[in-house]
Amino acid sequence: MDISSPGIARYNKKTPRCERHDALLQMEERTEFAARFPAGHQAQMAFLLACYAGNASLVAALLGTGVRTVRRHCRGWSPPPGLRLRRALRRRVVDLVCPRCLSDRAGEEARQANREARRAARRLPR
Repeated sequence: MDISSPGIARYNKKTPRCERHDALLQMEERTEFAARFPAGHQAQMAFLLACYAGNASLVAALLGTGVRTVRRHCRGWSPPPGLRLRRALRRRVVDLVCPRCLSDRAGEEARQANREARRAARRLPR
């Protein structure tokens, strides 16, 4: 496959890209990534709210904005979010959707669970 051709999805601004893993993703991972990535700011905001169990204050804190702004943009408030908010929103959604980020997070959680199990075993009375 020739990745230097001008029509490839790699250079398409609409195609979601993970800054850390873009060069490492295989073609099937890219298609999975693109299929799971929500299109549009309203869908991305709704996706974040669903991932964080509807906790609008947590999403607002992650994006650096107010709770009312999060709720309004989730409902489809007429003015689109500003550039800073769009970038923060896209970055958070990419972290939750990228297959490599998901596997990295799962590996880190497994290491943390092992570490906690070792600590708990050391604290047991003898």
